[in-house]
Amino acid sequence: MGAPILEIRGVSKRFGKLAAVDDLSLSVQTGAIFGIIGPNGAGKSTLFNLVSGVSRPDSGEILFDGVDVAGWHSDAIARAGIGRTFQNLRLFGYLSARENVMIGGHARLKATLFDSLLNTPRARREERAALSRADELLARFDLAADADRFARNLPYGGQRRLEIARALAGQPQLLLLDEPAAGANAAEKRALVDLVRAINAAGTTVVLIEHDMGVVMELCHRIAVLDYGVKIAEGDGAEVRANPRVIEAYLGTPDA
Repeated sequence: MGAPILEIRGVSKRFGKLAAVDDLSLSVQTGAIFGIIGPNGAGKSTLFNLVSGVSRPDSGEILFDGVDVAGWHSDAIARAGIGRTFQNLRLFGYLSARENVMIGGHARLKATLFDSLLNTPRARREERAALSRADELLARFDLAADADRFARNLPYGGQRRLEIARALAGQPQLLLLDEPAAGANAAEKRALVDLVRAINAAGTTVVLIEHDMGVVMELCHRIAVLDYGVKIAEGDGAEVRANPRVIEAYLGTPDA
C-alpha cells in the first residue's frame, strides 16, 4: 500500500435538519480495496456524491492525491482521475454497450468542439483510440458479443459490468463502486469479486459500498462503518465484526 490517495477531513453535508454526513474523516491508501458499510440511510451514497462532485459538502476537505477537490464539478473530478458507478444503474438505455463505454472516456479527450466540427486529424485519432479502448474493455468484461446491443437489452448482470467498464474508460486512479453486487446471484457475485481484484491488481484503488458482507469481507483490506452519517468504526474485517457498536447498529447478534 502507498500513501493516501483519498483523505476525507471533517466533511459534513446536511439536507435541512438531517445530517447525512456529519464531521466525517477517513483515509484510503493507494492500492487498497476499501469498504464502506452501514445500514440504509447511513450516508454512504451521499459520501460518494460528495467525493465525485455530484453534491458539494457544507464543510470539510476532500483531498484526492493531495489536492482539495471539495466542491469541484463532477466532470473536473472525472478528469482528475476519479470514476464511479451508481447504486441505481445510470446507463444510456438506447445507446449500444460500445457507445456507453465510449462516453465514459470522453472526460479524457482533448479534441475541441472546433476539432469535432471540422473532423480534424486530432479528433479522428481520439475517436479511434476511444473505440479501441471501448472494445478492449468490453472484451475484458465478457461483453464483446453484446457491443452493438442497446444497454437496456442486456441482462442485469451485464448492465452492472457495463457500468463498471464505462467508469474504467476514463482511466481513473480511484474507482468508487456503489453496491456493485446488488441484485446479483451467487455466480455473479463470485465473478464480481474476481473482477474487482483484477481491477485493483492492474493499479486502480477501489472504494466500494456494499451490503453483502461476504463480498466485503473477502475483498476489502480495510472497512469503515457509517451510521447516521457518523463513522462508528474502522479496521480490518475481524476488527469490524467484533466491534460492539457495529454489531448493535448493523450486523446484529447471532440470535437476532
